[in-house]
Amino acid sequence: MIYRFGDFEIDAGQVELRRDGARLAVEPQVFALLRLLVERRERLVTKDEIIEEVWNGRIISESALSSRIKFARQALGDDGATQQWIRTIHGQGFRFVGEVTVAGDEPAQALDPVERVAEVMARPMVAVFPFEQETYDPADAYFVDGFAEDLMAELASWRWFPILSRNAAFASTRRDMPIAERAAALGARYAIGGRIQRVGQQARLSVELVDAFSGAQLWSAKFERDVTGLVEMQAQIAGEVFQRIAPELTSAERRRILRKAPEDLNAWDMTLKALWALNRASQDDFAIALEQLETATRLDPASPLPWNLISLIHYETALKGWASGNRGGVLPLMQEMLCAAQKAVEIDPSGWMGHSLASAGELWAGASYTRARSHADQALDLNPSAGLAHHFSGCVYGFGGDLDEAIAVQSQAFRIDPDYMHSDVIEADLGLWRFLLGDADAARTHLERAIGLNPQNARARQRLVALHGSLGDIESARDELVRLEAVAGPLTAEYLASSYPFQRPEHFARLAAGLKRAGVALD
Repeated sequence: MIYRFGDFEIDAGQVELRRDGARLAVEPQVFALLRLLVERRERLVTKDEIIEEVWNGRIISESALSSRIKFARQALGDDGATQQWIRTIHGQGFRFVGEVTVAGDEPAQALDPVERVAEVMARPMVAVFPFEQETYDPADAYFVDGFAEDLMAELASWRWFPILSRNAAFASTRRDMPIAERAAALGARYAIGGRIQRVGQQARLSVELVDAFSGAQLWSAKFERDVTGLVEMQAQIAGEVFQRIAPELTSAERRRILRKAPEDLNAWDMTLKALWALNRASQDDFAIALEQLETATRLDPASPLPWNLISLIHYETALKGWASGNRGGVLPLMQEMLCAAQKAVEIDPSGWMGHSLASAGELWAGASYTRARSHADQALDLNPSAGLAHHFSGCVYGFGGDLDEAIAVQSQAFRIDPDYMHSDVIEADLGLWRFLLGDADAARTHLERAIGLNPQNARARQRLVALHGSLGDIESARDELVRLEAVAGPLTAEYLASSYPFQRPEHFARLAAGLKRAGVALD
């Protein structure tokens, strides 16, 4: 069945939302919500109905429902104030209010979930097993099992490694075996387990990551938390654990891949070899990684990760151009970044990384701020534990004029990922947002910290020049300008306009005024 309204159509058979015939990327729950509202457009649809149909009756938070309504509206170019298509009936539910025509029955495209699952499960699997208690206490069982389940969900949301199902991991038949043996028996490559102990009002948690084939412990850590409000903190703890485990999972898998002969490499192997090259971050390594990723896209066209990494390489190359003052070629790189990210989102509309990269691509390629904002929101909603999502979403919010929101989002990146590879870039951004808010002291602190982390960060130096200029400290401004030009060459009006996509003219004017007072010729 195809439902048409305005420029849009919902194709129930193909599971697609289209505008003027072009497919729009929306996550599955958002599509299911739109379809439900359109199908029941003759009446109010209650919140309970939505939860039953979209979430299969699972208990969810009010914010989860609100965010899906928000994304559904954004997909249609609607918002909570206009309510052109989706109207809120306060305290009751929602109703679709557009005029709909039904095109008729369309045969649904046959999908082969077994084939797709087999494809994913061919990659190295991670098993999260129930945590053990130092001294068994039935009162703690909910937390022990709940923590493992939350960790499974957190790891699965990244879509980098398949996660063994709860039923298999929690089966009692192998509870007496070491976790490495349990994982190997279940076909998992890596095992995660641990212990929990309560001491008064504190809960002590130890976690370990084990190679199921060799039995070697790859990583371990200990956490301590107050038991008050422990249930609410489970997702937060899972996020912290993930930030420590994910790099070890990836590096361990890289080491295994690098020992394989070239003729044995499949698409996943090629992707991880590219990831290794990408982390070395030289231009030669980028070229090698791109070649490997392009091969991976041909071997496995249904995998979004190679496209995500292609997009990331274009961003890294553009960032180096900005940092060195090389203006040429940055815009085409951002356009390539956006193109690759769009392909990743098309393959996996519910993948956080594609949305995050697409948000930055839309912003700096100058394609659409509205779409950039939509992707930024979705990336954070899909994975609030991703440093990259906090980085890029904060950029989108800041250049859109939501300075306080940008600061709040980007500041969280350091908590969830203390070793984030572009910490200096985030510090430079935080300095810019503080500068625009008129908080000179905080702006200087962030900008000097960025330069301390990376003395070659031209973006931080540009903003420090503007800060000194705006304060009338012309001597300091000109001294910093000399250092900036030594790093990146002369600053031009063309560069400024192309690399600072402010949506509020007064913010661009404030930055430009500070630079001019420092002696930068922008006219």
